Amino acid sequence: MPRLTAACENEANFSDLCMATCKVYLPTFRRPQLLVRAVNSLLHQTFDDWVCELHNDDPNDPSPGELIDRIGERRITVVNHKENLGATRTFNLFFKSIPEPFFALLEDDNWWEPEFLETMISAMAACPQVQVAWANMRFWEEQADGTWHDTSRNIWEVDWTEPRLMDWSDPRQMQGALHSQGAMLARSKFHYLPVPESINLAAIEPFRERTFVHPLLFVPQRLANFAVTRTTARPSDAASWIHAVAILTGTFLSEIKILPEQLQGLWLSAGKGSRSTHVLFICSVHFASCRRLLRYATLSDWLWICAYAARHPLRMYDVLRLFKEKKMEEDFLAHHTRCRQAESRNAAPVEEVSSAAH
Repeated sequence: MPRLTAACENEANFSDLCMATCKVYLPTFRRPQLLVRAVNSLLHQTFDDWVCELHNDDPNDPSPGELIDRIGERRITVVNHKENLGATRTFNLFFKSIPEPFFALLEDDNWWEPEFLETMISAMAACPQVQVAWANMRFWEEQADGTWHDTSRNIWEVDWTEPRLMDWSDPRQMQGALHSQGAMLARSKFHYLPVPESINLAAIEPFRERTFVHPLLFVPQRLANFAVTRTTARPSDAASWIHAVAILTGTFLSEIKILPEQLQGLWLSAGKGSRSTHVLFICSVHFASCRRLLRYATLSDWLWICAYAARHPLRMYDVLRLFKEKKMEEDFLAHHTRCRQAESRNAAPVEEVSSAAH
């Protein structure tokens, strides 16, 4: 494949700056065995016009640099952090202006199918207005003996095969994200902002998605693999997670007027599986615009929240405390939710910047 592809040439005024069509960021932290798999999946891409920054977040671990030295791949540059930044600060390094028209994020425990970059760049070339696209991912579970089990489950179980534009606002964005950062391809000509470093890591995708210009582009092919590892960097602090979901929900509902049957459906959905109706109660208490949610709470819901608060008084106190201590997170979401709404009403991006900014 030629070094300067048609996809790159179509990106305005990049002919002098474009060292490659795509920059791949590969963050790693003390997972040398998994890193080998991720690097191999990059080396086996059918699209070869890429460069990679491998970010080592452990200043005392020489193994990432040693791996790349052994491979001898000149397209991969190792960046050794001078201090441990943590996952959120590290990810924030990648969402910035760069000369390459596209960038992608390959986490060290995940891996791509060989056609990932080729398919995603082709899909983006057909949709020049799109800032971010992502592909389907397959779940793999790590076993006690170190092997990996294919669950045969994808993040998206869909019966359509062609890429599809996803407009703001999708109900799934109320408490989560549509895109998966490990299967994402993004254009660099857009303006990117860091997400608050204090957020719960498990909420990084929905927080960042509120900053993306819509529509987004979903490619339903399974082109990436998500590793469900036995250990994780994601925090287990329940109060922090409840707070994150509550402000995601509250800022969404404060701007989006959804139908009564949808509000009722929220309660029904929250009452299933790992019950989360307490998040809706907390959201209703904190956000005045969400008080209408309480109309659809059943007697069972009220009894359950009373029992939950009695069982977890310290957790409930911590959640209320976080509303005060993490006001910046709520303000961040509220601002970008309003931007997405304005963008949707105007049917035109409100945060896109000219490539001349580079």
